[in-house]
Amino acid sequence: MIRANLLLQRYRLDGRLPPVVKQLYVGVARARLRHFVQSAQAALAPPLKSGQGGEVARIGSRRINTGGPLNHSTDRTALDTAHLVIDQLSGAGIDTFVVTRTGDRLVIGMAESERDQALLALTSMSGPGWFLRWFKGRRSGIVSLSQAPTRRSVVRARRWVVFQAKRLGSRAITSDVGLVVTFWATGPSGMLELVGTRGHERFDSRSAPTVERVGARSLAGRIAFPLANSLEHYEGPIDFVYTWVDGSDEAWLESFRGTAQAFDRQLDEDALNPARFRTRDELRFSLRSVWMYCGWVRRIFIVTAGQQPLWLRDHPMITIVDHREILPVDGLPTFNSHAIEASLHQIAGLAEHFVYFNDDMFVARPLRPEHFFEPNGLARVFQSGARVPGFEDEQTIAVDTAAIRGRELLAQRFGRVMETKPHHSPYPLLRSVMREIQNEFPEDIEATRRSRFRSASDLSTAASFAQHYGFATGRGVLSSISTEYVHVESPRLTWHLDRIRLVGGVDTFCINETGVDSRQLPDREEKIAAFLSEMYPLTAPWESDAAS
Repeated sequence: MIRANLLLQRYRLDGRLPPVVKQLYVGVARARLRHFVQSAQAALAPPLKSGQGGEVARIGSRRINTGGPLNHSTDRTALDTAHLVIDQLSGAGIDTFVVTRTGDRLVIGMAESERDQALLALTSMSGPGWFLRWFKGRRSGIVSLSQAPTRRSVVRARRWVVFQAKRLGSRAITSDVGLVVTFWATGPSGMLELVGTRGHERFDSRSAPTVERVGARSLAGRIAFPLANSLEHYEGPIDFVYTWVDGSDEAWLESFRGTAQAFDRQLDEDALNPARFRTRDELRFSLRSVWMYCGWVRRIFIVTAGQQPLWLRDHPMITIVDHREILPVDGLPTFNSHAIEASLHQIAGLAEHFVYFNDDMFVARPLRPEHFFEPNGLARVFQSGARVPGFEDEQTIAVDTAAIRGRELLAQRFGRVMETKPHHSPYPLLRSVMREIQNEFPEDIEATRRSRFRSASDLSTAASFAQHYGFATGRGVLSSISTEYVHVESPRLTWHLDRIRLVGGVDTFCINETGVDSRQLPDREEKIAAFLSEMYPLTAPWESDAAS
């Protein structure tokens, strides 16, 4: 009721609802209606069939038979598809060449004159769920590979995407994991031109053949399309780093209470609020999101206080890092995320380029390394519209005082500051930048690393200052990310979840709880659990059958 009154007052003042609130309600209401209509249409229409058998899943207003569940990342699935299709075409005597990559998908080229022969070769692709999506201008459609040669729209299309549909819960993943096939013919320029364009997409037919190494496979290419060694794609190793705590663990709770008492801290302080340490099994689903949508990541480090999820089994990609390995002994045990973040660069074997995740951050769709780092290795800095507070007192929360401390150091070092704070989304970082910060501001960093609970003197290193320092020294670049911040205590919780689930277009999202609002919303935990299970229904290869 209080929030409704505040919105009403805002409406009277501005003459409209706040734009972010209006966009949420209008966008989600439309998406819910569209979802309802499409679900009804899918239930009435027969499924699209290709091959024998296969599990059925939904894409838009149709059901489609699939080749089974997604059992690898979208990155690997797209590469496997490319290899299968290219081998099929090569076996029929059709020459192809790698052109580029779009998202997780490879793009290949072939002579336009061999289109009919290629269609005949593709009809023999075995297994259920094989389809072709055709594109001509603004028109497109999906047809089974077996029927593709008989469709005029396919024969005259400007490009194809060949894919085997995969099931992700009740949803189908289709052309996002396919192979894009483009057609090239000699144009007025006397060069080979991309069919359907009259731009710069052309190359000399005498261009030397190359061998392009993509993933674990060598593919035929042309020197005009240097995919494997292109400066326009980032190819170096990238690690992901998580910080995680199981706030329900009795041993951890005992240590937490004892340390708070020893340092005369009150458990009702904002910095010690239990909501900051509560777990909803977010780590399990966040790791699933990375497994599904960031198959290119090298290693994943989980930084924790001697804990390990019961469901996490040994896996070569996952490394548990104890606080004792990266933090000073006289600063342990610590319950301060600022202290832990200031020490991430101490992780043994960590790549120069890494992305820092809180365990309540998730990847919502396939992302490439360039979403986090520029092709030349610069870290991308995702600034939000939230300004750093211009005043602080004893009521100012630690996340804001940390931002103020960072601004003070920037002003001290460069005489200039950032206007706003970063988004609460995954943070791209350079290990060398964090090492340099520790060397340049040793007193501030060491004081933060030894601060057992959040305090006003802390510096937010990984989540803010390191990005701003990297930008100021020419090792970062201002960029953008499509991200959604979901506040657990918000009365609009289900609207935010549905914007991610139904509207789409989100790269990452965070489901965060601060404990500032203690109201218990009806079915809140059930709604979040159901949402995460629907978004990430498939177990990752490092999960065991053990309970949380």
